[in-house]
Amino acid sequence: MGEAVKKDVWFNLLPTLRGDRLYGLWDFLAIQISFGIAAWFFLVGGLTGLVVPASQAIPIVLFGNVIPLFLISPLAVIFARYGVEQFIGHRAVFGHRGGDIWFIIYITSSFGWIAYAALLMGSGSWKLAEILGVGGILATETPGMVIWAFLATIVGAYLAFRGPNVLKWAMRIGAAFLIIVLLYFIAVVFLVHGVEKTFAAPPPEPFEDPRWSIASAIEWNVGLGFSWAFWYGQWTRLARTERAAYHGTLWGWGILSCTAGIFAALTAIIVGSFDPTDWLVASQIAAVPVIGLAMIIVANVSSIALLIYPMSITFRSRFPNIKWGYVVGIMTLGGVLLELIPGVFDSYGIYLAYIALLTGIYGGVMIGDYLLTRGTYKLRALYNRSIGYRYVGGFNLNALIATIVAVAFYLWTLDPLTWTSANGLFPLITAGIPSYFLAMVVYILLTKSGIFGKAGAYMPGKTIPTPAAVAAVKTTDTSIDVKRS
Repeated sequence: MGEAVKKDVWFNLLPTLRGDRLYGLWDFLAIQISFGIAAWFFLVGGLTGLVVPASQAIPIVLFGNVIPLFLISPLAVIFARYGVEQFIGHRAVFGHRGGDIWFIIYITSSFGWIAYAALLMGSGSWKLAEILGVGGILATETPGMVIWAFLATIVGAYLAFRGPNVLKWAMRIGAAFLIIVLLYFIAVVFLVHGVEKTFAAPPPEPFEDPRWSIASAIEWNVGLGFSWAFWYGQWTRLARTERAAYHGTLWGWGILSCTAGIFAALTAIIVGSFDPTDWLVASQIAAVPVIGLAMIIVANVSSIALLIYPMSITFRSRFPNIKWGYVVGIMTLGGVLLELIPGVFDSYGIYLAYIALLTGIYGGVMIGDYLLTRGTYKLRALYNRSIGYRYVGGFNLNALIATIVAVAFYLWTLDPLTWTSANGLFPLITAGIPSYFLAMVVYILLTKSGIFGKAGAYMPGKTIPTPAAVAAVKTTDTSIDVKRS
């Protein structure tokens, strides 16, 4: 395939054929490890270690991330099968206008991920600068942390601008480095502080009710586990096989990335801070601060690149006439502006709860549709907003109602801002996983009832297509052929 067409595939909205795809299993695994091991795992592990002991923190980090990821894992196969960008593909489920709403939610909520990755990198960088004797504001928390965060965002944006081929080679090196260093640091924690002492240490800041500590820690991790529901299609469309897409995301975002969360949970218990860079700086082993803070820098710059690239792909899929460089700039600016807001870094638990709400419910509806249709989409109908998937007013009412019901239940069970439960079910149950299943079940029941139409159906709405439009549908939408002329 010509380079011009490949660039349209990699940087724009064209579906990918097998020959377009860059990532085999090991490449894909390296990409997703580098994506997963970043601020989100370090910080969620730190939050977990603040409220529960090590004996509970380790299984909670694993359960909270791996189980939600497993529940939404079929999404990897769908978008690998069609080679289509996710926020184009989900139009079959939500409708074209319903898909636009989720597009807006995805873009705006994802600026937070950029900010947390950049700010944790900034937290490590100013401390490393201080250790190395660098003078001036770069070795200060304020404004040094934000300046370093800004620089990290720019470097990550440049890698994203260069595209997936550059990312592939950069992440092969980065993934191996991150896993090796993290395993080494977990061993150091146990060797220096002792296994028995580490497991016997009480959490520094538990809730008054131990049940709230456990449920809150689970909810934070579930939020991260479900968060990947927004990120499958932009990456798995570039996987060479469905097997590579499925296992690369399941392992890369799951158990392997959980090493970062486990490490941070242990350090939080030891030093009483959810920021793992505090343990690195306090270490009495000479090499630990430099190696560890270098790990934080590599992890978060890599992840910023791996955030901005798929966000830019999604944005350009909706606005294809905007040049790639401008799109990358818009995504970068959104993250930078959020980094400047005081208190963002300390509000991670609240952010994770809202992410659990949004992505858990989104994933529940998507998987509900997958169980009904096995992910069978009409590819050309995804792109045709006029005579494609014609749900009523552009919204699949089954998906809309399921979403509203599940959102109401989540907020009734847990208010992320006040961290209270109106119905008293939290902490007896958590909110994210029950809301996922509620969204899925309501969607399936409504769809099977046929009251508001069937899954993946063409809905005529109130507009009667012209004869020319009907002919166009017959000639272009009767199959799912993915070939391009």
